[in-house]
Amino acid sequence: MTIPSKKNSKQLTYTLTFEDWLEFTLDSHQQVPSMRRMKKFSHYAIGTVYLGFGLIVVFVQREMLFGISFLFLSLAWFMLFPRYHRRRTIKHLQKLMKNGGDSVLSEHVLDFDEKALHITREGQSSTIEWSSFEHFVINEQRVYLKLGPLNGLIVPRSVAGIDDFIRACQQHIATPMTTS
Repeated sequence: MTIPSKKNSKQLTYTLTFEDWLEFTLDSHQQVPSMRRMKKFSHYAIGTVYLGFGLIVVFVQREMLFGISFLFLSLAWFMLFPRYHRRRTIKHLQKLMKNGGDSVLSEHVLDFDEKALHITREGQSSTIEWSSFEHFVINEQRVYLKLGPLNGLIVPRSVAGIDDFIRACQQHIATPMTTS
């Protein structure tokens, strides 16, 4: 169902991919302070525990082979944790899709005018006033309009008419953020 075009309304039509959803989720993990702290703690604390245990075994117990094994485990954890985190996020999103969360990946029709955004997907429609958005993020592949730390609107930059949409965002949303 498409909302009828108004005189000054512009329209974008796009379908989100799993990669769009994944990158939005990973970006949210970086932007929310508590999630960023938890990720850093998991990355550095566990690796440091392995490192400390390996050093204790090497220097106190004089068990070189066992200690060096923990030192290598520590190094592997430091290097592989970002991939591990990404893989866990992918599995979590796939689980959400199995439980009915795949409507996010359907076709979106987004009409925007001076007052609000009108979004339609899978027969559902909603209107969000420009003032409801906290900020927007522009990166190479996507534009994120953040309603809160963990929710927002994802618009791929490959969509026809995206330049007009970005100008409208700059005009109506107070805080732009640009990331690579």
